[in-house]
Amino acid sequence: MILGTRASEAPSRVKRLERAFGFLMGRVEQKIKHIWPGVLATSFLWLLVIFIQPGAAAPPKLILALGDDSYIPAEAVKNWTGAEIKKELGRHDLLEFSLVILSNIPYGVLPDPVQELLPEYIDKGGSLLITGGTNSYGNGGYKAVSALIPFEIRTETDWVSAPFRPIIPVQPNHPILEGVTFRTVGTFNDLNPRSSHVVEIAQYGGGGGRPVGPFGERIGAKYPSPLIAERQMGEGTVLGIAFDLGREIRTGWSDGLQFTQNVITYLVNRSSLKPKTTEDL
Repeated sequence: MILGTRASEAPSRVKRLERAFGFLMGRVEQKIKHIWPGVLATSFLWLLVIFIQPGAAAPPKLILALGDDSYIPAEAVKNWTGAEIKKELGRHDLLEFSLVILSNIPYGVLPDPVQELLPEYIDKGGSLLITGGTNSYGNGGYKAVSALIPFEIRTETDWVSAPFRPIIPVQPNHPILEGVTFRTVGTFNDLNPRSSHVVEIAQYGGGGGRPVGPFGERIGAKYPSPLIAERQMGEGTVLGIAFDLGREIRTGWSDGLQFTQNVITYLVNRSSLKPKTTEDL
């Protein structure tokens, strides 16, 4: 009942505010027209309305996409979330971005502010998505921020080719898996699961054995490998994907776009960070 009462009172409060604003602007207009001639007075009034009108639209949320963004359709993302994709920080601070996507990009080439502020960014409510590939996780030098990653990096060369196996959902009801069917995968970053404070969402369907090649080398995952995992840190969220999402979509994964929509929407909605407004400056 309390929630319903508050919701019903909200429109009336807005209307009272609009009436008060209109009355105030009328009085201001009378005063200004006594001081300045018509054109100058009108220009001033328009500027006044722009800067102090109630309920002015907030700036859209921002997403910083670094690395392979070929599978991230900017217009579609705006329709899904209302957020705008940026490919560089530009004039914005890292803490103004709701979501940071690091897509198969070496850690060492990330902008300095991203490297320096990433732990603080997550702790204060940002969302981070890391996708796999030949330039990610161990291969990409991410041991430098291993404490943030929802997997354990075992080696600096963890991108492997393995027998094609299905991706097995461990949390089939997780929002990012809604309406998604995975195809088999045969390349991924071979990582270990973390022992605590992590939700493992999906894993490689192979592993558990010791498949070897003709010269005795291991050609597949020795243990079931986590492919999607999530962890909460401070007020923020980190989602890790251990396969190359862009490559999977480009090579014909039919549900890849749906999965991308689910992941980006989920992470943007979880983030509490937003761009600065004129009131913040």
